[in-house]
Amino acid sequence: MKCACWLGPKNIQIIEKPKPIPKDGEALVQVESVGICGSDIHYYVEGKIGDQHISPPLVLGHEFAGNVIEVKGSQFEHLVGKRVAVEPGIPCGECEFCNKGHYNVCPFMKFLGGPGCDGALSEFISVPARMCFSVPDTMSAPISAMVEPTAVALHAVELACFHPGETALVVGLGSIGLLTVQLLLLSGASLVAGIDLNLYRSAIAIQLGAHKSLTPISSEPTQESIDWCNKITEHHGFDVTFDCTNSSEGIVIACHGAKPAGRCVLVGISGKDYDPIPVSIARRRELKLQWCRRFRYNFPSTIELIRQGKIKIEPILTHHFPPEQTSLAFDMVASGAGKLIKASIDWI
Repeated sequence: MKCACWLGPKNIQIIEKPKPIPKDGEALVQVESVGICGSDIHYYVEGKIGDQHISPPLVLGHEFAGNVIEVKGSQFEHLVGKRVAVEPGIPCGECEFCNKGHYNVCPFMKFLGGPGCDGALSEFISVPARMCFSVPDTMSAPISAMVEPTAVALHAVELACFHPGETALVVGLGSIGLLTVQLLLLSGASLVAGIDLNLYRSAIAIQLGAHKSLTPISSEPTQESIDWCNKITEHHGFDVTFDCTNSSEGIVIACHGAKPAGRCVLVGISGKDYDPIPVSIARRRELKLQWCRRFRYNFPSTIELIRQGKIKIEPILTHHFPPEQTSLAFDMVASGAGKLIKASIDWI
């Protein structure tokens, strides 16, 4: 089978690999569409995220959907012939955290497209059938692949313990940031504001219902963003802030944007081992900083929200590429420029 294989920093090539043979309890999925995530870009460019290093050759990709063509074991036979969205994290199911329901932080987690585990940028992939979730016939493959990042946004809003009538700031208006904006509006936010360095993304946030957005234009975008938050909230701050960026500055803005006793949910991945946190203001305001680790039991609800049309995916999923242009797609996403928000590699 063909796969788009990472062979080193900024080097992805189409190669041939053996078609996987599913083991007991696994489903063989014919991959239809794979979204490119920000974490994929860190691996593509740097070969690492913090202390997590990958080694070539490795197949990237963890946001994906496809058709189940074979299942080993009778328990999941109903999946055969169905399009599925797949949870890419494979927990051990036996450790303390799995047994407590926090499988998303399993220390023995295998993650598709992560260190030592091939991902979905291939024609076929074999995955645990229990991680496959069937989607309605009305959901296309690229939309179904967006279940994964949407589940991240849903988990982030859950972690915020968000209440109707509260105010929220979303720093970083990439795909997860724009999905978070929509989920906050669904949750009854009285004010949702967004910040992004890309003017197009800020405009899409308004199109999707955000009340205010900012694209900093000064030589000091972090300070400009903080001043803007103070201005539009009349120095009260936001009840909840979300860092959905890929930079350390996102945490700084999120902390400064939160009101005293406010909450900050940190979703973004800068790729660094250490990010600076403005501890003085966080301490004086007694902020609650909550990190978000992917998702936890969020796929079924996410699929239903998309099915009902309550989450708009089309304005976010802006670009589609064939497998032969995977390297070009990664380069374009890495540049962060123009009107590209989310790109998918469509195998079928």
